[in-house]
Amino acid sequence: MKAIRTKVGILVLTVMLLLSLTAPGMALAAGEPVLALKAANKGSQLTIDVNGRGLADLYAYQFNLEYDPRLVKFVGAASPISGFTVDPIVKNGDILFAHSKVGISRGTQGEATLATLTFERLTGGEASFTLHGIKLVNSELDMAELETEVKLSSVSLKFSDIAGHWAESSIVEASGRGWVAGYNDGTFRPERQVTRAEFVAMLACALELPVPSEPQLAFADQESIPVWARGYIAAAVNAKAIEGYEDRTFRADKLITRAEMASLIVRSQGIDPPGDARSSFADTDQIPEWARPYIAAAVDRGWMKGVGNNKFAPLNLATRAEAVHLILTVLQDEAE
Repeated sequence: MKAIRTKVGILVLTVMLLLSLTAPGMALAAGEPVLALKAANKGSQLTIDVNGRGLADLYAYQFNLEYDPRLVKFVGAASPISGFTVDPIVKNGDILFAHSKVGISRGTQGEATLATLTFERLTGGEASFTLHGIKLVNSELDMAELETEVKLSSVSLKFSDIAGHWAESSIVEASGRGWVAGYNDGTFRPERQVTRAEFVAMLACALELPVPSEPQLAFADQESIPVWARGYIAAAVNAKAIEGYEDRTFRADKLITRAEMASLIVRSQGIDPPGDARSSFADTDQIPEWARPYIAAAVDRGWMKGVGNNKFAPLNLATRAEAVHLILTVLQDEAE
């Protein structure tokens, strides 16, 4: 019989907590408990602790945590306090969390961590979290509501491997705009080389090109193009930013060169440079004939520079940092 009462008690309390979203709560007087948020980066994940102090007989509680789903993805939540946690309800960047002790016992006193919410970082930059809708229940099942909101601002989402990198600010801004992301281990890997598919995806996202839901591609090797990239590649083709090779292949997994990157970025801006346009780099003889007008146009507009010793290094493989910096440079130029 005792077990049955316990289960019924949990059910009643759970329903009471969730229905109280629309019911007015009793406001707490002076000396009320204080809740605070604390953030910690753990690899690719970010944890937010909801801490309380001045707690007096806290038997059950619920709150909402508001966040920006463009910056972080909710993974899960748990409470270190023994009892029963309702499955969090997540809607439009707002999490409803509810937890209760079980059985006949006094509530938590003093200071305690009420919950830990885990998020996956989607971008670099900073994020904010707001705690609101706080409702507290004591062991007598009397409910009270905290009228204040608790805001945690400027939570760092920076990648772990870009501090001091020459492209750090560009990477942070680009990731904040949502068109580039890092890896599951919290790194960005700025010196990692970029495939043609990856660069086109970055470019299409950054330029907000219309991405067809059912992309139609006519490349001879289209079956080898990753499914995730097909829409972006179709968008770039429709915008006349890219073509395939003479054998009608796209070669999605081929690492992109600086020459190819220059061509893509210039064409994406609708620029058709004069066929005789040339740059004055010492290694001009290494620049493929087809790429010379595009490199000249990119350099003339200040979008690209040499790599030192008056060399452009057209056949060097582009890195993620170079790709992000170039695209952001063009976007900023457009905005001026």
